[in-house]
Amino acid sequence: MNYKLRTSRAFTLIELVVAIAILVMVISFSSVIFKVSINSYRTATASTEIMQKLRAITDQLNSDFKGLGKDGYLIIHSQLQLGRSEYVNSSPADFRADRLFYFTTGDFQSWFVTNVRSNITKVYFGHDSRSLYDLTLPVSEWSLARDVKLITPAPGVPGPNDCDSLSYAGFKADVLVTEADAKNLLISGIPIDIYNPGEVRGLMCQNVGEIKIEWTDGTKYPDPDNSLAWFGFSRARRDGIPPAIAPKPEYVPIEEIDLTVPFYRASWGPSTLKQFWPKALRFTFKIYDSKGILEQGRTFTHIVYFGD
Repeated sequence: MNYKLRTSRAFTLIELVVAIAILVMVISFSSVIFKVSINSYRTATASTEIMQKLRAITDQLNSDFKGLGKDGYLIIHSQLQLGRSEYVNSSPADFRADRLFYFTTGDFQSWFVTNVRSNITKVYFGHDSRSLYDLTLPVSEWSLARDVKLITPAPGVPGPNDCDSLSYAGFKADVLVTEADAKNLLISGIPIDIYNPGEVRGLMCQNVGEIKIEWTDGTKYPDPDNSLAWFGFSRARRDGIPPAIAPKPEYVPIEEIDLTVPFYRASWGPSTLKQFWPKALRFTFKIYDSKGILEQGRTFTHIVYFGD
């Protein structure tokens, strides 16, 4: 019998090297694609978180100012926080921390007592006091707060911590007390600890950095960048108004400016005629994600228009 020996052809060294090189390239490309996919997912997650925060803020502002009472008070307080760091190891810079005090109408219920309700409340909107005065806290970790005090229907009767026993008429009549209370609150920030579980009701959003608030009364300037004139920290209403369109001094809002602190404040009260209240407020927010994925954060502008 004749036997035929079968032999199999083995890989050559060159073929083996080429195969290994191709495998390494495939693994490298896969790693890059995987890394890009992970980064894209993290970025998308961070963007979604930021947009959710923005939506919560703007929805609340729209709701509040829909019921704004122009027979009450509106006070804008703009303050420059000097030498603050955006992140722990960032170089110090200056950041705006603007805030509001106002009365609004609606259906409000006490956080502490379920059967205590009111159809009007006074509101503080801005950063909490820890964000404003803890100089070691980075701007990217500031917290936005909204403190609500219900105007209870029974003046003189002590109520829960989130209620005020003075009537709405009492607030309007007692101008000095109301304005002093508002200014103290605006200067010091929300006076409760939003990190305390019992007082967390004041927390709106975390990681809300710089806030700028400006207002307009409809004045138009020959400005190439904006047809409407917006007033606030950078430009006061009383400065640079052409005489032909300037209203009488008693009709303009009360403005206080101190560049040594530095701050700007504009206020409207029960004695201000409705036609001289702001036509709109413009808010500029810088919001960060909680994990610091988007290092520069994202900046948004939101305008709230006032009804008649």
